[in-house]
Amino acid sequence: MATIRARGSHAVTLGVAAILAVAACTGGSTTPPSAAPASAGGESASPGASTGGGAQGGSLTLWTAWGGKELETFQKVLAPFKDKTGIDVKITTVRDAAQLAINVEAGTTLPDIAGAPTADKIPEWAQKGTMKALEDYLTDFNKYKDETLPGLVNGGTEIGVVDGKHYMMFVKTQIKNLLWYNAKVFTGTPPKTWDDVLKVTVPSGAKLFCAGIESGADSGWPATDNIEGILMRQSGDQVYNDWWAGKHKWTSPEVKQAFQTYGQMVSEQNVFGGPNSVLTTAFQRAGKPLFATPPGCVLYDQATFIPNFFLEDYKDLKPVDDFNFIEPPSYNSQFDGLQEFFFDNFVMYNDTPQSRELMNYLWTADAQQIFVDAGGTLAANKNITKFPDPVFQHASEVVKAAQKLLVDGSDNMPAEMRSAFYKGILNFVKDQGQLDQILADLDEIQASAYAQ
Repeated sequence: MATIRARGSHAVTLGVAAILAVAACTGGSTTPPSAAPASAGGESASPGASTGGGAQGGSLTLWTAWGGKELETFQKVLAPFKDKTGIDVKITTVRDAAQLAINVEAGTTLPDIAGAPTADKIPEWAQKGTMKALEDYLTDFNKYKDETLPGLVNGGTEIGVVDGKHYMMFVKTQIKNLLWYNAKVFTGTPPKTWDDVLKVTVPSGAKLFCAGIESGADSGWPATDNIEGILMRQSGDQVYNDWWAGKHKWTSPEVKQAFQTYGQMVSEQNVFGGPNSVLTTAFQRAGKPLFATPPGCVLYDQATFIPNFFLEDYKDLKPVDDFNFIEPPSYNSQFDGLQEFFFDNFVMYNDTPQSRELMNYLWTADAQQIFVDAGGTLAANKNITKFPDPVFQHASEVVKAAQKLLVDGSDNMPAEMRSAFYKGILNFVKDQGQLDQILADLDEIQASAYAQ
């Protein structure tokens, strides 16, 4: 996982940091977020001040959901920045994405820099100045836009864009819907279509798929990625974007078909351990049977972050030799160029010289190369061409070759809708025969959630 970002509420428990502490601090900051001091940010800083570049000292406060390895990597990213500027970055790991909103509503001081709020807060916070626009503080906004993946700044979904201005600084990306496999078990030709996937030869005693959707209070979210990837590739980006925006019904034939296709993956016939195991297995550990002896499954549908967890469970695994991925299969050839992705971002909440210095650094290839070199992620800067292994090199090529990068739909739904989606998935996996009622219930939630 990563910064409190536009992956919605479940983002705060996703990815590498999901295994890590609720709170961890560096730089001497131990103040609880809800009791932050009355002033935050750079010493002797004046709002709106322009940075002159180079060393200037002072400090800034930054919230992130990163911990453990991801936090260690971020500290490495910050090291050259600190050496050059003398700025002390006081980091607090905040696991609850809602804490930003709590502070805003209470009038409590915000950190100078943190991730974006949930999608429903972005327009309001941008319009009242809670978040600062990149155009107002980047030294060269056009260069940032030119060097950042087009799907992030020109993707057509306007994520993080309000009244024509951009508020999210993108620093990392991950691509979804990849079919991971044990390279010593699956040795055949990679399947191109979903029908081909269903025909993959399975070793005796194994199942075609592994799956796990347990994630604490946000259980169910891993399957949102599966269903979203299926929907966009079966029915196209217009249907997909209208659906997550509340303009396309859950009971529509397109959404129903996507659920039914996902149902093939988690059926008693095809999934390791059966549907009950899917409900109770944490997504981080769901890939373990790929590498068991004998193997329990052949394929696991997850994003580019998942090798971090493979390596936690099996430390000697090597990219390509032991694990690799198959690109998302085709469901409808006219939509093969669509890819689902998510991202790590930072937002400036207090405009200080120190904040400006850091935000002008984080988007650069120099900063993002350090993230990439640590493994487990792709960059947001499209000029990054060096990756630690061929697997991530391939993943970066998938991103760059995409006709369109589409944002995670559930992350951009109102909280009530998103939570109902999670619950609907749990009920569907438990009993696929209830699909019509589940979708009808989601239509009812849609009618109220988007009206607010």
